[in-house]
Amino acid sequence: MMVGDGFNDAAAMAASDVGIAIGTGESANLEAADVLIPGDDPRLISDLLKLSRRTSSVLFWNIVYSVAITLILVYLVLSGINDNLAVGVLVHELSVIGVIINGARLSGSGGTIKLIVEIGKSIWTDTRDSFKALYSNFVN
Repeated sequence: MMVGDGFNDAAAMAASDVGIAIGTGESANLEAADVLIPGDDPRLISDLLKLSRRTSSVLFWNIVYSVAITLILVYLVLSGINDNLAVGVLVHELSVIGVIINGARLSGSGGTIKLIVEIGKSIWTDTRDSFKALYSNFVN
């Protein structure tokens, strides 16, 4: 990782695995950096590292969760326990919502609850609109 705030740091940032520009960022600095931290407080780098560790952890568990759900669904089909495609699709889609909600924990305070409410509203309005369209097709 290379952290810099001026033009002379651009080459080192470009060559590093992760380049972090601090400050307003000159044009050469912005092109070479992977991350721009606005302001002059280098302590924000520790916040960035904490967020990256949390992101890595959430990503790992989302992958484990997704693979586990898929393996369970495949096992249920192959063993003959569940041969209903609709149930498999429903479980899979619910697991996708679970992954999204787990990722929303990274957004900060209140992000997860807000996302759950928005997903619920979206599902409700989309389902309602679909039934209205279906009804209007039958009536006409």
